[in-house]
Amino acid sequence: MARQKEYGALDFFIEQTNAANSILSPELVNRAFASMGNTVQVPVLNYDSSVQVSNTRSCVIGDDENTSALYTVVFATYAVGFTMVPAAYMNNEITYQHDFQRKMDKICRALGTALDTAAVAALEAQKTQVFADPLQYTISGNTVDVPTQMATEVLGDMNPMMRANDYPEMIHIIGNAGVDSLVRKLAQHDVYNDVNKRMEYDNKILHYSNQVTNAAGKNGTFFAVADGNCGVLTRVDREALRGTKENFHEWSVVRLPYIDLPVGSHYYTAVGDQSAIAGDATADLTCAVKEYFGFSVDVAFVVAYNNDLTTIANPIIKAAIDAQPANRPYAMPTYVVNLNEAASIVLNKATTSIAVGGNETLVATTAPNQYVVSWSSDDTGVATVDATGKVVGVAAGTANITASISVYGVTYSASCEVTVA
Repeated sequence: MARQKEYGALDFFIEQTNAANSILSPELVNRAFASMGNTVQVPVLNYDSSVQVSNTRSCVIGDDENTSALYTVVFATYAVGFTMVPAAYMNNEITYQHDFQRKMDKICRALGTALDTAAVAALEAQKTQVFADPLQYTISGNTVDVPTQMATEVLGDMNPMMRANDYPEMIHIIGNAGVDSLVRKLAQHDVYNDVNKRMEYDNKILHYSNQVTNAAGKNGTFFAVADGNCGVLTRVDREALRGTKENFHEWSVVRLPYIDLPVGSHYYTAVGDQSAIAGDATADLTCAVKEYFGFSVDVAFVVAYNNDLTTIANPIIKAAIDAQPANRPYAMPTYVVNLNEAASIVLNKATTSIAVGGNETLVATTAPNQYVVSWSSDDTGVATVDATGKVVGVAAGTANITASISVYGVTYSASCEVTVA
């Protein structure tokens, strides 16, 4: 079966290269394309965080020079090809053109998958290590860890997280099938349904790629990228650039199906024993023509320059959504408005006394009653408390034990003063 794939990460880099706000100038793209045999370096200016703002005027203005560097573009070579024996199709149900097209499709899909994989790797390598405001999420391995119950919120939360990192631009989402599933569920909750979730995804450009893979225990993974911060550079071999035709060899620059990038092509013919190509159907081709079709390109996926990844935010945020248990329906959150009963929490005691080494379990009653209670002690040297409300006396003194719940971002709490004697 020949099935065209989606190359979302590759398409994203190509789209950003051709965008009006691309970080790659046409001059750089053209120079890089003809750079085979040379090192491509781009002059860049380093970020300067040492600017001082004074609150006094002075007749003496100090220097404030920029520091610069040469960013070296790192290319990787990709090459594919196939051969054809024209005479083999004279007694074959498969025509020359049919077989040629299938072979071309086959190598284009393989090249597209390889390039898309490299594009995803570039996003992975350049994902931000700085999160100015991670909101309510935890960060693990420079990746936003999204609990299942917050899956419907994370796409919308990418905007404020990007803005906190000083990237208020439009956002591209490069994700896998789990993200597609999430977007479709959000789309089911549109203008006239229980809650309009369209804004979570409508203000973003979606790209899908099966090369974005899930780690164990995850159900969806994506990269959020600020618009205008990525691009792709390509170059071809010198003979392709020259369009050489010598000694029955021909080179040129072409664009392959599915891959909107210029690549170098190389065509030539040779004569030899082709009798083993297709068994009995080619047994007589002991001296026949074989055609050779080769394609190659050097590719570099480029992300906006950052001279210190550990302190300066990059325009790429990676997020991974926790998986649901198997065969459990996905539930959208229910939002209750105009609720007459306010959220609250009360303890069964306002004060109590226990001995050193003794214990007592406090009981918290919440309204609504479905929220998880968090327990804390303001002096664990006097008394500790566990997740069930069990208080243990450690040393003589007084400690406040606090039980709290969080309802839509608002914290409600109640305390008990515990005397240990």
